Parts: sequence; structure tokens; C-alpha cells
Amino acid sequence: MDIGAFAMRWNLVGPGSANLTWGADDELLELRTTYVGDGLRSLLRAALDLRNGSNASIASLPTEPGAHVFLFGGAAEQVYVQILFLRDEYAADPWLGARRRWAGRIRVDDFVTATADMAQAVLDQHGEAGYRRAWRDIPFPNRELARLQEPVASRPTPDE
Repeated sequence: MDIGAFAMRWNLVGPGSANLTWGADDELLELRTTYVGDGLRSLLRAALDLRNGSNASIASLPTEPGAHVFLFGGAAEQVYVQILFLRDEYAADPWLGARRRWAGRIRVDDFVTATADMAQAVLDQHGEAGYRRAWRDIPFPNRELARLQEPVASRPTPDE
């Protein structure tokens, strides 16, 4: 399935807890997460990987003891995304019994933009101090957001 319209929203819903809304075309998926794995930073890093030319990445939103795992593969202009739910990420084989919650192809640029917009909205709404309070003293991922918001041309090349 190729996605035309895509957006994400991150809502802090309590101390150390957040909901991610994944909106692809007319389909909405609500995913709960906790501060344990720093899911917002994980999604920003996956977006950075893809923006910087990687053809694959992974992100995780822990739910204690489970997790939602985002697998990004085959990236070029679009990337194939699978969101899997692991019942117990600490099990000997956490992939056993994994359930796919969503799958489809998204334009890499759309994912990168949606991820940066989502993180910026969290920062605008809560500020660094508010995020840190809500997220159990874990700092807001400023560095990752700033790198994702840099114009592509201003990023240093490996030879610089």
C-alpha cells in the first residue's frame, strides 16, 4: 500500500507515558509508549538515518514489557514501513508471536517532515523543562531535532 497523506502526533499523557498517533491516509493507529526506551528520540534517529541515505532503519516504542517496533526497509524515494507489536521485548525470543499492526510505503521526505514537525510540536507545547518533567528526567532530543531540521545542503560531507 502506497500512502498519499501522512502525519504523526506525539501526546504526553502522564508521567513517563505518551501516545503516538500514526496517520496514513484515512487510517489512524494509536500506540502507547513509556519513557523507558526514549521513543521520540528513536523515531528522530530513524528519520535521520533515512534522510542521510540509509536504505533501512529501526525505531522502538516500549510499552513495558512489550514494544512497538518500526522496521524501515528498501528506502529510496519511498520506504517500506512495518509496525510490529512485541508482547515481551525482554523474552528470550521477543520476535516470537510478534503481530504486525501496520505496513505500507511512505515517501521518505514525508516521514522525515512528519517526524520533525511532531517533535517540534512537542517542544513548542511543553518546552524542554516540561518534557523533562513529563518524561522522567530524560531530556528532550534537541540535537536530533536540530539535525533533522538542517537544510540538506548545510550538512557536512564525510570529507569535511
